[in-house]
Amino acid sequence: MPAPAQPPDTTAAPPPRGRLRAQHVHIGAVWVSLMEPDAGHEAAFNEWYGDDHFYAGGMALPWIFAGRRWISPRSHQAVRVVGEDPTFQPPEAGRFLHLNFFSRGHVEEVGSALGDTIAGLAGEGRMYVDDIPRRHVFSRIQPYAEAVYDAPDDEGPLDVHALDHPFGGVVLEVLRAQPGHDREQLTAWLVHDFIPAHLPSARAAMCLVSLDADLPDQLAKRTKRIPRAYGDGAEQRLSLLWFTVDDPLDGWQERFGGHRAELDRAGTARLEFASPFVPTVPGTNRYIDTI
Repeated sequence: MPAPAQPPDTTAAPPPRGRLRAQHVHIGAVWVSLMEPDAGHEAAFNEWYGDDHFYAGGMALPWIFAGRRWISPRSHQAVRVVGEDPTFQPPEAGRFLHLNFFSRGHVEEVGSALGDTIAGLAGEGRMYVDDIPRRHVFSRIQPYAEAVYDAPDDEGPLDVHALDHPFGGVVLEVLRAQPGHDREQLTAWLVHDFIPAHLPSARAAMCLVSLDADLPDQLAKRTKRIPRAYGDGAEQRLSLLWFTVDDPLDGWQERFGGHRAELDRAGTARLEFASPFVPTVPGTNRYIDTI
């Protein structure tokens, strides 16, 4: 007789680093998507994505429980750190950042539903491939690793609240482990040493760590425009999302400007990309004339 089907995992796992209250909702993966519309199509892209695609192509899917859109004005692009990886060239590419949280234990289901949804929207003529040309600079469904909090003993938002809490901005950093260091070692060092040491000066309430990964096969087959990560060393790369209480551009050098040099001195990782973003204002074209 076959074994009975097992119910979804709803047990409370140990809380993220430092938080004491129990959680029954957990992040399984983070959808990190840096998008770049062609010049002259910024407003059309923002309106299509904000009015239609963010919801129909993301938030309406099962097991996606949070999402938020962010934008990088020219002033914010000017302080970006971009390494030699051609993924992030030219340096100003990726002016829009879209983030979604997938529920733990259901990441594969989301990937399958997402692929089917994109194909369906394309069939309805709602992907506007020719009318709104754009490219995916860096689009990944990244397995979630851990959260580190600035004030772990205080009340405040948990990791699952990060895309709903009214943070002033977010900083995306993409790191690659240096030769001789694997990603597991790098993650442990970041979580226990680097991130806690920098959260206060960054004026960030939390930093979320997710691991780079390629798109699931069922999604990649339906989204030809998203480049796959095969061969680019994704297994040695990870992303940090620093959620800041204010605009991270304010005092950028003191808050984030030294990260690259410190990572170089430590010899554990190199910084491939770092950029500040502010949240879009849903239903508006705010900031479009500044990007």
